[in-house]
Amino acid sequence: MTEFYPTTGISDAMNKMNTMDVEIKAIASNVNLMGPAYTVKCYPGGIITCHKALAEVPSGYVLVVEGNGNCNEALWGELTSMEAMQRGVKGIVVDGAVRDVADIRELGFPTFSRYISPRVGSNKTLGTTGSPIVCGGVTVNQGDLIVGDDNGVAVVPKGQIEEILDKAVAIEKKEAAIAEKVKNGAHIADLIGLSSIINEAEKQ
Repeated sequence: MTEFYPTTGISDAMNKMNTMDVEIKAIASNVNLMGPAYTVKCYPGGIITCHKALAEVPSGYVLVVEGNGNCNEALWGELTSMEAMQRGVKGIVVDGAVRDVADIRELGFPTFSRYISPRVGSNKTLGTTGSPIVCGGVTVNQGDLIVGDDNGVAVVPKGQIEEILDKAVAIEKKEAAIAEKVKNGAHIADLIGLSSIINEAEKQ
């Protein structure tokens, strides 16, 4: 899968479902991320589970990490990003903290997180990989499609990938047609059926 599908179209195609919390953001701008999820469930501050995942994750996957609400201890940084790139990992989404953000930006490794903290995780209790997790308020299963860009992160259930991507393409084509009409002077509210609703509201 080489074509990128923006999160806006993906979210619309899923009727706003499976869109991660707005706090899950890319640490750098103009970064696109798309690939199957490799799930990681950490104990609070349990960076050890991310190292376990690095030894297992197949090339072409996206690491998706549940950090159990710890905002102070980073689960990811420069060195883990370097290793992930060597292993062909497409990127990472962390519902928790990351650090070394300037170095990760320089590496160009697509990284999304809820928090940034200089303190490294220290919990050596091993969590799990490959099991269902909750990241950014969304349940993520191994193999679900992860899509991330400047707008945030969306999750497409693995059994619905083809259906949702087809819907996203149709939405993109529809919006492209609207954009052409707007360039020629059309009013968006007229094109999407809102003008009549506005007029009725003004009469009340």
